[in-house]
Amino acid sequence: MNVKSKKINKNYVVTKIFSRINYKIAYSNKKGGSFLLGIDLLKNEAKNTLLHLTSKKLEKQFHDLIKSKNSFYLLSYKGESLLLLTIKDICEEFLQNLYGFKIKISTERLKNTIYTQQLLTDFKILFQAPFFGLLNFKSPELKALFFPLYNSIPEQFLEALLDNLVIEISNCIVFFTLLYYSTSYLFRQTLYRSKFLSLRSLERFKNNYVWQSRVKSYIQKPKELYENSYRIYILRTKGIYHKTIYANRTNQLRLITDFSLFLVSIIEIRDFIVSRLDELVYIISSSLRFILTSILGQLIGLIWRGIIEGLKR
Repeated sequence: MNVKSKKINKNYVVTKIFSRINYKIAYSNKKGGSFLLGIDLLKNEAKNTLLHLTSKKLEKQFHDLIKSKNSFYLLSYKGESLLLLTIKDICEEFLQNLYGFKIKISTERLKNTIYTQQLLTDFKILFQAPFFGLLNFKSPELKALFFPLYNSIPEQFLEALLDNLVIEISNCIVFFTLLYYSTSYLFRQTLYRSKFLSLRSLERFKNNYVWQSRVKSYIQKPKELYENSYRIYILRTKGIYHKTIYANRTNQLRLITDFSLFLVSIIEIRDFIVSRLDELVYIISSSLRFILTSILGQLIGLIWRGIIEGLKR
């Protein structure tokens, strides 16, 4: 009886959180920042359709995992594959809504895009963490990520993680379709905002979006790993914002190589140089203060006494 009641509570929490997410999606038509989002390409109706579809699929998946006896195994050992299949499933249904028939997406092609690769490398914090959080608010896996900031994961924080998951999967799908379907004018006409109907404006957006993704992958991510931080997207009724949260990413930091490792080394060297410069500035300012207060002060005092003595005569 106790086990059953716990499951009911978990399902209730899932339903409650996703209800709030769907409410925010319905009213969140603006973006609060200068960063590019894949869903910026889409008409409001298409954007809401994709976000609602992603939210609905994730909610169902959460309920299924709560019921499953193998949920811990799936999340711990099959999490990356599960995330990829989730993205693929949502992408196929989104395209089916557009064309009216099933379109098969190549798993390998989807996996090889830079945006999908970013999500797969971050699947533990992006995909696994909110699932573990709903299964157990005091999950050891979550404590390893967010302790000491959180000893028990609050519902509001779980909602923020799920906001981010919905937006990131939606962005990933738009990124994929942008690469492989945007050459079709009918596709652009059906889904894209009017200012992206011309190839020139579309290619400009695509180039900027790919560039932003590469900067995020090769420069921003190593920096975040070194700082134990993670940037998430937050849904609000007034728009979509981004926020940096604390996350223990030491294990990922140990795995970086090549340019990312070089960048971390550069950051460390810069921090060392800045610290030494701060010390140098402190020493120089202390020396100047000593000169001004001691030596120069005594000199002014001697001159002033000389003037007073002269006036007495």
